[in-house]
Amino acid sequence: MSDNLIQVYTVYIEAPASKVWEAITTSEYTNQWGYGGDTEYDLTPGGGYRNGTTEAMKAMGMGDVAVSGTVVSVDVGRRLELTWQPAWYPDAPPTVLTWELTEYDGPLTRVVLTHDLSAFPSLADEVAGGGEPNQGAGGWPWTLASLKTLVETGRAMAGAGS
Repeated sequence: MSDNLIQVYTVYIEAPASKVWEAITTSEYTNQWGYGGDTEYDLTPGGGYRNGTTEAMKAMGMGDVAVSGTVVSVDVGRRLELTWQPAWYPDAPPTVLTWELTEYDGPLTRVVLTHDLSAFPSLADEVAGGGEPNQGAGGWPWTLASLKTLVETGRAMAGAGS
């Protein structure tokens, strides 16, 4: 088990913050980066969050939802904090995921993703990644790389998406 219970990842994406926000919060984009799947957000505090599974995930025995949670706080286009509960650990307590976007001239957007895993420490090594992405072991570094690739090039990174 990792001691890295609060993981912080930063990536710079050459695009306006509004485009990055859209890529994070709409199915049009979420199906093309990371592990894919439709997303649903009720962008109000207490609202629900759901990341659906892909056909490949369903073929591996997963149900319709990969990750679910609740929106804790939101500043549209800038910050989104939500609880994050993976379906493959149905009895685990939710962790807390925070997206922070800062736009600079260029346009250039700094994306800071913070995942507080204090409530479920045994998930820390898994989300830190470093393994085979096609087996679900790419973690946040691989997921963020695929977000950056999609937003900057308009195409999905190899192996990413639905």
